[in-house]
Amino acid sequence: MLKKWLLLTLLCLGLNAPVLAVELKVGDTLPPITLKNQHDKPITVAADVQTLLFTIEKPASDLVNDYLLKQDKAFLSSKQAYFLADISGMPSMITKMFAIPKMQERPYDILLAYDAQEAAFMPRQKNHVTMVKMEAGKVAEILFVKDEAGLADNF
Repeated sequence: MLKKWLLLTLLCLGLNAPVLAVELKVGDTLPPITLKNQHDKPITVAADVQTLLFTIEKPASDLVNDYLLKQDKAFLSSKQAYFLADISGMPSMITKMFAIPKMQERPYDILLAYDAQEAAFMPRQKNHVTMVKMEAGKVAEILFVKDEAGLADNF
């Protein structure tokens, strides 16, 4: 009887454990993505998305922002692209006082993952921008870009 209770308890605890996302790979279908942008507006990534830019570290985010600020305001939408940033590791005070106000000055949407699980499916490489190229709803290519030339060459 004790064994049954122990097994039941362990099963219940396991049901409440967080589900670890598996990183995308070539051939995968993109999961549904809805994140709030820097203006606290929910944005859903469209089914016909062509490119996802993803950053988790400040240098990579700065690279994307520097590149996008040189483009016209409609650049991302004209390319059917989205910029996702995982800001879960940023201290909340810094996020609220400095990062979000600075992001709100940007003329394009930045989809923000406040919780690491929201972007756990995105492939990542230290100090690189992840570019996920999509074709017909499937991941066609995953690139790790470290400079503006790499961004320009792959758009």
